[in-house]
Amino acid sequence: MINLTRGVPAPESYALAEFAECFKKAMEEDGAKAMSYVASPGYEPLIHLIADQEKIDVDQVVIGNGSLELLQFLTYTETQPGDCVFVESPSYDRANLLMKRRGLNPIGIPLETDGVDLNVLQDALKKHQPKFFYLIPDFQNPMGVTYSLEKRKTIAELAQKYHFFVVEDSPYRSLRYVGQDLPTLSSFVPPELSVRMTSYSKTLAPGLRMGVMMGNPQIIKRVKTWAGDTYIGPVSPTQALTYQFIKSGYYEPNLKKIKELYAPRLAKALEVLDRELPGAVYPRPEGGFFIGVTLPEGNDMATLIPRAKEAGINITDGRGFYLNPEDGKRFLRIPFCGLKPAEIEEALGQLIPLLVK
Repeated sequence: MINLTRGVPAPESYALAEFAECFKKAMEEDGAKAMSYVASPGYEPLIHLIADQEKIDVDQVVIGNGSLELLQFLTYTETQPGDCVFVESPSYDRANLLMKRRGLNPIGIPLETDGVDLNVLQDALKKHQPKFFYLIPDFQNPMGVTYSLEKRKTIAELAQKYHFFVVEDSPYRSLRYVGQDLPTLSSFVPPELSVRMTSYSKTLAPGLRMGVMMGNPQIIKRVKTWAGDTYIGPVSPTQALTYQFIKSGYYEPNLKKIKELYAPRLAKALEVLDRELPGAVYPRPEGGFFIGVTLPEGNDMATLIPRAKEAGINITDGRGFYLNPEDGKRFLRIPFCGLKPAEIEEALGQLIPLLVK
């Protein structure tokens, strides 16, 4: 089977030799502490290192077992069942699920090629008072779009005007293959209205289970307390390894290697789509892990998924990315990073003949 499902990094992207070296260093230098209970917010040397890198105070940082877990904690500390929250449409399917599990009232704001539709957003704000707006401004999952500078600033202005806080999820931000970085959306938002999350899953390895949340110190304090009451503290040996990896100067060269690995995979996926599926609608990402494709009329996930499986291809159900599943029946997320260019050509070459063009 060819998997066009989850956004899993390529196995060849893992710096296994350096991981082994850094784990050995971590055990030799601070093993007793790293292998004991490390209470929330996390392994102290790494907390300080992140705070220094981000130019924020240490009380604005908390580490969790993946950013999704931190998002879940946030929904418990900052909301009550029935509260309104805004999400992108489409949005990360597991984030949608967390909102629903908490009993929240999520409202989807449609995505355009440069971020959410501001007209729809402003109309929604006149009718609803969201507690927060969860968004992924850089190489969004599942679409792959990146927000324009204008939209980042406008959303920040609306957050202040309507008194909601922004939850900026940025696990793909470092993975830009072409073009120029833009400032984080949260950099335009007052600190009291801003929470940003990131992860080492895509830039190091998902098995580390390392997510980071930064921002409003009062929110971070409540998340820390919730985390501590849940499991005392997040997994600490992987935090110690990550600290040594960054401290030893491996992080930036490894990131450069990963971007060089993934850039031709994105280029190949776009090349095949351009050539073979001219009737589809999709953005042209400059980084990240995904291309979100709206298939031509006549396609439907209900029939496409089993047909693709028979042809030896697993695809993700696009309906899960939408609050109203019917809106995603023609939506196909293509994760390109886990496959080599030739494998992308083969996978799409088998899938596209199954589609109505």
